[in-house]
Amino acid sequence: MKYLSSVLACCVLSACSFFDIDVEFKPERGEERSYQIYSNAKITLDTGRRTETFKTTSHQLMRYKVTDTGTASRFEVHIDYMQIRDGQGGGVSSVEPAERNPEMHALFSQGFEFNANLRNGSVTDFSALNKPVWQALLAERGAELELEMKKLFGSAAFISKIPATVGATVQLPAYQGQADATLTVLQLTDTHLLAKVESEQEDGKFYGQMLLERKRGWLVQLALIIEAPFERYGYNGTVRTNVVMFEQQRQLGDITRRFEFEHDFSAFEYEAQPVLVVDEANTALTQQEVFPFGAGYFYQNDHLLNVVYQHDFSGVLPEGEFSLTDITAHNAKGEVVPLQLSAVHTYSYPDQDGFYKSGRQNLLIGWNAPDKLLEQVTEFSASAHYTAAKLVPLSLAPDPDQTVTAQYEDLQLELTPLAGQPLSYQLKIRNSNKHWLHRRYDGAEGAMVQYLQPHSEAPDWLSAQEQNMLALASSLRYEHIVQFTFKQLPPNLTFYVNAVSASSGFSKKLKFIPIAQYEADLTYPPSQEYPLYNEDMFDGFYDEFNASAPAEADPALLEPQRVNKYGLSLQLSAEQAAVCTLNINDAPDVNGHKLQWTQIKTSNNLSGAPDKHARYQLSTADGVRHNFYGIKVSSSLTCAGRPEWQTLAYQPEQSWLIDISQLPEVDTSQSVADFVQRYRFLNVQGLPLAPLATDNANGDFYQRPLQQVLHNERWFAVHGRTVSIKHLITSGEPVNKQWHTQFPALP
Repeated sequence: MKYLSSVLACCVLSACSFFDIDVEFKPERGEERSYQIYSNAKITLDTGRRTETFKTTSHQLMRYKVTDTGTASRFEVHIDYMQIRDGQGGGVSSVEPAERNPEMHALFSQGFEFNANLRNGSVTDFSALNKPVWQALLAERGAELELEMKKLFGSAAFISKIPATVGATVQLPAYQGQADATLTVLQLTDTHLLAKVESEQEDGKFYGQMLLERKRGWLVQLALIIEAPFERYGYNGTVRTNVVMFEQQRQLGDITRRFEFEHDFSAFEYEAQPVLVVDEANTALTQQEVFPFGAGYFYQNDHLLNVVYQHDFSGVLPEGEFSLTDITAHNAKGEVVPLQLSAVHTYSYPDQDGFYKSGRQNLLIGWNAPDKLLEQVTEFSASAHYTAAKLVPLSLAPDPDQTVTAQYEDLQLELTPLAGQPLSYQLKIRNSNKHWLHRRYDGAEGAMVQYLQPHSEAPDWLSAQEQNMLALASSLRYEHIVQFTFKQLPPNLTFYVNAVSASSGFSKKLKFIPIAQYEADLTYPPSQEYPLYNEDMFDGFYDEFNASAPAEADPALLEPQRVNKYGLSLQLSAEQAAVCTLNINDAPDVNGHKLQWTQIKTSNNLSGAPDKHARYQLSTADGVRHNFYGIKVSSSLTCAGRPEWQTLAYQPEQSWLIDISQLPEVDTSQSVADFVQRYRFLNVQGLPLAPLATDNANGDFYQRPLQQVLHNERWFAVHGRTVSIKHLITSGEPVNKQWHTQFPALP
């Protein structure tokens, strides 16, 4: 019953769009409207001994089909995709085989139907299209089902008239089970009406906003927050439900991910960006740059299928528009697999290596066990299309006395001074499908910048997350807000509009293969970039040894450091460790064990990759003792010279495949770990790239001889696109440095 109620709650929401007079619902026979719907419910239950909390979520793609028109119009509701999770491991999913939940599968897979009386607003004759299962449910749970039906459909309050005036109100009879509910018109445009519905009583409250078509009366999008008493098995509590509903043609991605987390962005100092020459950024792309490869890859994340293509252009460039048509699944025999996909988002963006990627996110739709069908798929074929874009600069001069505006096509900017804060301004950005603003703000260097959530006029009992949900649903153009706090007021701010071209662009027939197969084929660039050192990930945030790294490259300047008076350590850079050797020259045995310099692991890299920092600690050979008392230890550091990086002229034709015959002094018998310490393959940020280990099942890749990992005895693959290659050499005289350390006795 809980799964059925979740679906009914979504069905009834669309009923609010059946208006007459100013907004008159005018369905046509055979017409269909598709929506993406997400809801979550948080149930708080007092058991008498403790308070328990449960959370359920529901995500659906739903189609409304008009089967008959007139005063009593007939509708069918078809659920193309459904994912209901009860927070306890249970639920109903359209992607899974029917045997997982046969009764619900039989019910939801065929859909529902109902009559809507457009004269008095009532809903009658609601039933499932699978009559035998529906009758069995009625016989088993008739009273509960009838109660849910009465609440969700009988009191849906189909409104016969609404004044086309901002501020006009209409009383709703028992909407969502609440008496004295009110609908208020918030905004009117030539094409849409925005209204709020609200009620607050002792036994519950709700607040929502809905956007409606003025011409046809169909619901466009809606957000609703409901809080109501909850009673089950003799226990009392409350249930708080959030529901959002959007026309599917507005591709917002998987909207479940938008509302799973609180979004709180901290302020940060805006730094100077690389020089941007607009004319260079707007240089026309070529077919070869846009579609250099015959294949992309696909992978599944939860029930979201990602189809991705990698382009061969990089840099500060406008982001084009990517689309796929005629996408078809095939098995290993080349036969068509009846797998249906529904696109929820398409994108094009520069990846971390600076090169652009495009892709499409899809939900697996249908009730024919699409998860199992996907297991048969070895390839998708499709026609890919890419429409280029251009960058258009827009300038605004901050004015402490008034709001200043700028516009390009249908993109709008407003820069407003904040009262009582002379150096603080808010930028409101209204993007559109074809025009959006880059996050680049020339002139704001040194300012503190913070991304704010849009604010919607709503009750104070709503959370920030629910406010964001309302803002997303209340307009077809989501409003972005950026707050600037300047150290001194700049004369001008320059922004850059990403404007998608109206031209036809580029097209190519492509195939998409599983990501593992794609990554194993060195014809294609790596799907992800990985640095050689874990410490370089996340902008070095987790590099705890960076502060103690040697400030100078000359190993002659190194000195060991005392640790808690009785220990000794020495830290070298990776370059110094590659050309230096640390030894014990003279020391007594301790507890029957010789002393040695032991290298300590400085990263959490478990693959055997070398560390960025070579940190050594004086210890006994068995590794037990690190503190020493009343003894003298003599150590030496010998180095071939001062380590330096020499940039090579060689540029690989395919930037992820290195021809080692073009590198000087290569010893193919040395380990991979030694090789990558002496040759650096740098990405666009100047960070060394990790080797591409296509086979590291045993975790010994870095210990293997270089000759074992080469492709065709010549090619060394790296995990990214190489911009430059450096070779470690030494300069100056050899270093032979000695230290004599006297440890104090125990007091």
